[in-house]
Amino acid sequence: MDMNLLQDTISMLQQHIDAGTEIELTDMDGAPVQDIANLLNAYELAYSRKMTVLACCMLIHAAITRHKKLAVQDNSNLTRSILDGDYLTGLLYRLAVKRKEWKLLSRLLPFHKRVQLALLKDPSPDRLFRELKHEIDAYLKRSA
Repeated sequence: MDMNLLQDTISMLQQHIDAGTEIELTDMDGAPVQDIANLLNAYELAYSRKMTVLACCMLIHAAITRHKKLAVQDNSNLTRSILDGDYLTGLLYRLAVKRKEWKLLSRLLPFHKRVQLALLKDPSPDRLFRELKHEIDAYLKRSA
């Protein structure tokens, strides 16, 4: 496991998040993210590209986590969770575009929409992250 890749990617993401949002990136080095980092290390990619792909996956992870915390009874937390999740999703798009990862973005956009729809059925986050890993693996096999 390349902890430098994880730490460098987290640092990069923190630099991209506006301070006024008060969004903190926690739990970004868990098993689903480590699995994708390990997958990326199996491919011969530039380090900055690995960081971009991993950052996009981390943003999806963070957005899903925020959206899963929605509580209908608590309007303040509900609003905050929705806004945090939407902000992180927007950051995913901005980051991929800024780093010219057009093919990655075109691969992740439909996946992300499927995830949002799947959240209505309360799926297992582990299953969703396995699907994300599969999407990244398929993307890398086609573009590497």
